Amino acid sequence: MSGLSPLRGWLSVLLLFLGEAKFQASTITLGEHLRWGYTSKFGYSTGTGNYSLRLRVSDEAKLAGNGRFNQNVTLFLETYLDEDWNEVMSIEDPCQRKKKSRSSMSVSVPLDGRWSETLRRTVRNNVRSHIWYFAVLDCAKKTENSRKFEYEMTHLNEGGSHFTVETRWTLPSNVLSLVCFVAFSGLFAKRCLAEMTSVGRLHMVIWALVVVVAMQLLAQSLHALHLWRYSYNGTGVRPFEILAEISFILSQLVQSALLLLIGYGYTLIPVDVDPATVLLTFGISAVVHIILVLLIKAEDSADKFHDYEGLAGKTLLALRLASFAVFLWCLKSTMTGAPYRIRGLLSMFAFVGAYWRPPILNTSLMLLQIGTAWWLHNQFLSRGEYFKVSELNSSSLPGGTPRSPRTPLESPTRSPQRDKRD
Repeated sequence: MSGLSPLRGWLSVLLLFLGEAKFQASTITLGEHLRWGYTSKFGYSTGTGNYSLRLRVSDEAKLAGNGRFNQNVTLFLETYLDEDWNEVMSIEDPCQRKKKSRSSMSVSVPLDGRWSETLRRTVRNNVRSHIWYFAVLDCAKKTENSRKFEYEMTHLNEGGSHFTVETRWTLPSNVLSLVCFVAFSGLFAKRCLAEMTSVGRLHMVIWALVVVVAMQLLAQSLHALHLWRYSYNGTGVRPFEILAEISFILSQLVQSALLLLIGYGYTLIPVDVDPATVLLTFGISAVVHIILVLLIKAEDSADKFHDYEGLAGKTLLALRLASFAVFLWCLKSTMTGAPYRIRGLLSMFAFVGAYWRPPILNTSLMLLQIGTAWWLHNQFLSRGEYFKVSELNSSSLPGGTPRSPRTPLESPTRSPQRDKRD
């Protein structure tokens, strides 16, 4: 049985991946020095919602039960209102927190590993929406030694909605974003084909944007499918959600790397860019970001309301702020001594590149991601300012001439010493 512990731990992480799910499955430990265990929280809208809970002793605790399989242990499920939660947590004695609970229900849990009978109750909000907190208590002190309990808890809002009150518009907003991004992707593909027909190739910055758009489209499609399924079963399709998160973070990283390289002067002035170094840096950054995102989604606590409250979230926030600082430094260095038109162009990149700053809402992040991709595609595939002052205006043939007229001072291939970077 001990060999299953790592697998069980990873499964618990995956189950917790959806912090806003109406169905939650995890473990709590209760015993001589642990009489109170937080299980979940849920935002109920006005009206009547419901919840259910069942528990069982884990395999490890069952083996430590000394053969007392015919006995039961009685636990209590306590509910607390958001307006009382801070006061509840200020009470040091867990068993005294019972005084602030809005309801208390007993659950008899068999010690032989069978599930308890499912406890089903309702909550009602008459005036406004509330976040309800749930915890399991063992104040009868019948568990002398620490014992681990597995639990499954289900929450439903009025009308059978599986979404919390703060996420009730998540599905329609994601579907709308997906429809808009599909329309943009079609336009982007059309312009890429036109560029291929006209020039016979696509520049590396355009191929990088192709990767950004493809991964973003994959992420939003998988996320929308997950949410659609979640609206029916309350759990969704977890592999889809995991792949969506990974695709989305990789899309962000590629787009961020693209902005950093342009800010550094790539395609605008003569600079030395080592592809191997870029790929190695991106690979390390991608692994770190994926690990942090998975850790963020696995974190669940009563006081967590957004992704940047835990250690992993703060680390990710620090990395993004550091990346934004590097982006601004690159821009400042490139703008020093650059021609006037390039300085004006980089000022626009400085404004659009601000998407590095962590958004408050996930929807804002998606809109910023789409908006940045739209702006970049317009810069790369139109005959605009970026096209005029970058390598994209140069012929792919040896000794070729620019595809649109410009002055010598605007050419990125000129090499006066003041524009050369080691």
